[in-house]
Amino acid sequence: MARIPRTRTRASPFSGGVQNRYDASGTILTVIAPSRSSYSSRCDDSHGSPIVDSSFSSAQYSGEYPCINGDFAPTFGATKRVENLAYTLQALPVAMVGMTTIPAPSGWMLDLVAGTNPSRPVVNIPELVEDLVSLPRAIRSLGNLLMDPKSKANPKGLSGEYLGVQFGWLPLIEDLTKLLNFQSYAIKRNKELHQLYSGKGLRRRLKFADDTVVTAVTGNSAVSTSLLSQACSLEIKRRQWATIHWWPTTLPPYHPDDIRWNLLATRLVLGATPEAMLNGIWKVIPWTWLLGWFTNFGKYTLANSWTVPAQHGSGCFMSEATASFSAAGVSVTNVFSHSLSTKGTAKRVLKSRSVSSTVTAGANIPYLDMFRLSILSALFVQKFSGRMGGLV
Repeated sequence: MARIPRTRTRASPFSGGVQNRYDASGTILTVIAPSRSSYSSRCDDSHGSPIVDSSFSSAQYSGEYPCINGDFAPTFGATKRVENLAYTLQALPVAMVGMTTIPAPSGWMLDLVAGTNPSRPVVNIPELVEDLVSLPRAIRSLGNLLMDPKSKANPKGLSGEYLGVQFGWLPLIEDLTKLLNFQSYAIKRNKELHQLYSGKGLRRRLKFADDTVVTAVTGNSAVSTSLLSQACSLEIKRRQWATIHWWPTTLPPYHPDDIRWNLLATRLVLGATPEAMLNGIWKVIPWTWLLGWFTNFGKYTLANSWTVPAQHGSGCFMSEATASFSAAGVSVTNVFSHSLSTKGTAKRVLKSRSVSSTVTAGANIPYLDMFRLSILSALFVQKFSGRMGGLV
């Protein structure tokens, strides 16, 4: 049977519930039954032989619509009692219905190959040397700041110290941390080499991005002079990751118990390979960090590092987005009494998988998060603070 695509769907109705309004004699004045949209869950995949990596997408609705149960008695008006039976006060938020997964930037396959290559380095020797060379200057600057804090109490001084922390102290601390944990990195790389030559190959998973947004949603309904309010919470989580399979192209160069095997793992982690040195030289060239915001070209040397002869299969890129619309509380004003409760969590889950085998350097417009904006702001202050001061 040939492998063919298929599509499966099912209706996912959400009940609107009922609200009955009674007069003093117990006669029903009004019956309110909100109609809620019947959302369709969908799954697109492939089935049949041979079983190979293939694209996949899924959009599923599940759970219980946030609803209100219980009675309350308005203080004034013809309505003397209001009965709520799984009554839904508000529709699904637009952000939930229109939710999407994080879009994949170009060049992801290159990032995946570079980040999982068995020959990739952990420590970057040129960067470490640069950090150590600049350490005396950083210590002197820190000493001046401690001895005379007022000397840095100006926009240019503060921005300079901030850039010094981001491009000096933090990379140095990160490199020192890697050196302190060097043995654990070497042991982990040794295990990866064992898996690579195990006959099943090396399967790696790489995390790319994730974000979480929580918003409050409130719905209101007036009954006579009473106001029924329901508080809900909408949480949207999105994450991305990828998997790839590596196989050796030659026989193992050494026996696993050979000391040269451990030396190879140590050399790979240390970055003492031609490809790792080229990548390190690229990183220490001024302003290449800014080019890294627009392209992943700097990882091209890591993706094409063959100190350990190996080849990779296709990359599977997965994205998932989960929206949870949950009841958080219920309240009512201008009533004699009430016995209200709220419950329910409606979910929408998007999942997708795409398969790629093309390794190219990608270029894209960078997402200007708070960190990148802070770097640009500090550079702007360093460049123009004197000129702006002269204009005042």
